Amino acid sequence: MDANRGIELEQRIVLVDLLSSLFLTLPDEALLKSLLTLEWGESDSAGSNEIAAYIEERRDADREELLLELGRDRARLMRGANNEGMRSAYESLYSATAANESIGSLNRFYADAGFALAEGVHDTVDQIGVEMAFCSVLMKRESEALRQGDEAKADEWREVRMCFMAQHLGRWVHNYAADMRTFALTGFYRGVALLIDEAF
Repeated sequence: MDANRGIELEQRIVLVDLLSSLFLTLPDEALLKSLLTLEWGESDSAGSNEIAAYIEERRDADREELLLELGRDRARLMRGANNEGMRSAYESLYSATAANESIGSLNRFYADAGFALAEGVHDTVDQIGVEMAFCSVLMKRESEALRQGDEAKADEWREVRMCFMAQHLGRWVHNYAADMRTFALTGFYRGVALLIDEAF
């Protein structure tokens, strides 16, 4: 087994799970608490450094005010609640492919892999967080196969992920991240945009 492959995969899974959750759930007290209690040292990650700078700058802000600030920025960036032209975080808004074709293809990928939206997720299959969650599932299956010493199975799951990236998430995620960096009002979401580029 390639130990480095397994380690790199595990690190990417953590990052992709974090990103997916930021797109599928609203900023809350638990998120704030974890952000404020983490040790934010200088990192090789530009995204982490941007988030750390934002947290340090806003450390003494009122918690409710901070949650409102993050919630407003999230709505502008992910839901298109803005007048600047920032598109919502959906593949159908970034892809040249017709929405029904994209949705149909996504549903086939998900069904073939036995992937279904969690009960609490009330979003469409082309939302960025859903697509990221699917990538995470594929990486976890690849990682599990590696742990079991089944490199052929691991390669199969990796190939499914590469196809998914080529046909879906990889075709638009960096354009979305570039828009997010341009339109974000908080260093937190500028950092998230940088993390997207680092993860994918």
